[in-house]
Amino acid sequence: MKKLLFSLVAIIVLNGCGESMNSREFSFTYSVDLDSSNGEKIELWLPVPVSNEVQTISNLEIDADGLSYEIKDEKKHGNKYVYIFSNSGTQASKKISMSFDVARLEHQNVDYENVDPSNYLSGSMLVPVGKYFSKTIEDNSLNKNDMDGVYKFVLESMHYGKPKSVDNVYYNDPWMSEDGKYGNKKVSRDQVLALYQFAKQTKGTYTFGNGNSYYACDIGVGNCTDYHSYFISLSRTLETPARFHMGFPIPSGDEGKVKGYHCWADYYVDGEGWYPVDISEADKDKSKKDYFFGTVDESRVEMMKGRDFVLDEYNGGKVNLFIYPLLEIGDKSSDSYSKSFSYKNL
Repeated sequence: MKKLLFSLVAIIVLNGCGESMNSREFSFTYSVDLDSSNGEKIELWLPVPVSNEVQTISNLEIDADGLSYEIKDEKKHGNKYVYIFSNSGTQASKKISMSFDVARLEHQNVDYENVDPSNYLSGSMLVPVGKYFSKTIEDNSLNKNDMDGVYKFVLESMHYGKPKSVDNVYYNDPWMSEDGKYGNKKVSRDQVLALYQFAKQTKGTYTFGNGNSYYACDIGVGNCTDYHSYFISLSRTLETPARFHMGFPIPSGDEGKVKGYHCWADYYVDGEGWYPVDISEADKDKSKKDYFFGTVDESRVEMMKGRDFVLDEYNGGKVNLFIYPLLEIGDKSSDSYSKSFSYKNL
């Protein structure tokens, strides 16, 4: 019955008079292994997926291994998260797991309920709008009536890469050549690497993986967070509402591990709804360049949308990106945990 209802919703909500879209159903498990806090207060925050017009979440189960927990609302963007805690701490390691079923739709433009586009026009911590991006828009003749042009500009301006070291993984990266010059600042690959190493030492955000639009514009090398933050800054500067989405990509097999997160964006057209874009995936496979402008596939699950999250009890201020665990021990940030993710087709 669930599959039948899901198929009917897919037909009614997404297809209209257009082409048939694909769907996928799978279970997902989000696991966190915590080290002992040695009796100090311990607090853990994890994102919790919610149902919407393109995904249905069911059979949510949380095993907090004896710790207390509450599912809370993140009110700004309509997300949920689980807050797991013990004021008396732990004397042994803990295994935390969250599992749920997902029915996900491939989709094009969608008119989401209870989403006010005007909330997605202003800048945020690392996704600003205004003068800096106005010059880029003017210099490259971008305009809000040609969002395909904005999409292609980001696609052509960015290079997918995660330069962390000078080993073969970095130097054999086909996206970065020895004599290449990247971004508006025309930096070399060694300068890109130096920026990463400096940011890591200083806990800065001017490197890949933080969704920093200034970095993406200046340096032009990064991952999905950087591509889509840049796109959002340009879109909002053009007074086109745009949103950030974060979740997990689901591999093509029947079951297995999920290595890490993925993100994408969408922009709003009045009277038509929100059009998705996945620019970093288009860069990885140029044959799908046209597909990923206005369509995203069904092999993903959205965990959170938006940026700059305010989480109850969290002492670290606004959260830039929220996909992996946030842990505090004794009210101080900690990385005393390991994480893993897995899926299985239903």
